[in-house]
Amino acid sequence: MFLRSILSHKHYSSVSFFAPIVAGKMSNHQPRLQTLAQIIPPLTTSLHKGDCGRIATIGGCEEYTGAPYFAASSALRLGVDIAYVVCEKDAAGVIKGYSPDLIVAPYLRSVDNLEQGRTVGHVVQKIETILDKLHAVSVGSGLGNDKRIGECVVGAVKAARDRQLPIVLDADSLALVCDDPGIISGYKNAVLTPNAPEFNRLAKSLNVSTEALDTIEAAQKVAEALGGVTIVRKGPSDVITDGQKTFICEETGGLRRCGGQGDILSGSIAAFLAWGRKYCEGKWKHTGGEINPQDITLLAAYAACLVTRHASFLAYDECGRATQSSDVLEQVDIAFDNKFDALLKAVKPK
Repeated sequence: MFLRSILSHKHYSSVSFFAPIVAGKMSNHQPRLQTLAQIIPPLTTSLHKGDCGRIATIGGCEEYTGAPYFAASSALRLGVDIAYVVCEKDAAGVIKGYSPDLIVAPYLRSVDNLEQGRTVGHVVQKIETILDKLHAVSVGSGLGNDKRIGECVVGAVKAARDRQLPIVLDADSLALVCDDPGIISGYKNAVLTPNAPEFNRLAKSLNVSTEALDTIEAAQKVAEALGGVTIVRKGPSDVITDGQKTFICEETGGLRRCGGQGDILSGSIAAFLAWGRKYCEGKWKHTGGEINPQDITLLAAYAACLVTRHASFLAYDECGRATQSSDVLEQVDIAFDNKFDALLKAVKPK
């Protein structure tokens, strides 16, 4: 399509360099693309399998199998090396059939499927064997509302925190946070991605009144109430804040609101968080400056919003009203290249 053809790589090669992250209640601020590019691993002959990140999506039940597929596959399309899906037993066969690229672990158990003599603790121990291999985890896509699955996920989130893993909480996992904010409160390696109704329920559970606040201020208040976790308040513009620093992603997206786009965002955030963890470990450095490790979570969330919204725009430009999330997924790698390919060629690894 015409709009897609004009969004070639060359249009993104002349972006100015670093912009500071502004503290306080600053809004309408965007990091420069070169800053975000510092997080992205350079592809070199010295890399080994896993150096570009290993992530997992925890989610998927009998009713919802597409959501975890979208989340994990979006991370792979961005360039993560390995993606696991940790799902309920009844969802595993279906998800395996979607793609041979995913490693599917049928470890979650519903009320109906928890075998006699096994406990939630046993399930969490199985999940921990995967967490030990990861650089980031996304939780909630296609999780459903089964009580036993929820208990397994709460245990997995606590185990991920113990390992200091970056965590993305989306969709049904946000209901678990509403029930017990302590699951994630104060954990600054966490990103929550509520849409408008989910955000309102989250604010209510935290006793945060948002009626007299605009969207940006409300998101900042909720992030503060959760002890500085990063909130991605999805909407016409995505508000990304930890309560002290705020980015606004105003990248043009498509006009379709088909289910599954939030899962693509969740997996994309996990990918950038995994890269951020590897960056902080000193796995690579680009020429042109360094990033404060404390800013990685915000930057990763913003970068994922940027790519996902652009992928949505490209999919809508091609498919129009018929756009589905599978179409958006097909555009994730193109959206990434449009935003970052020229920059990565210009900003060489040290």
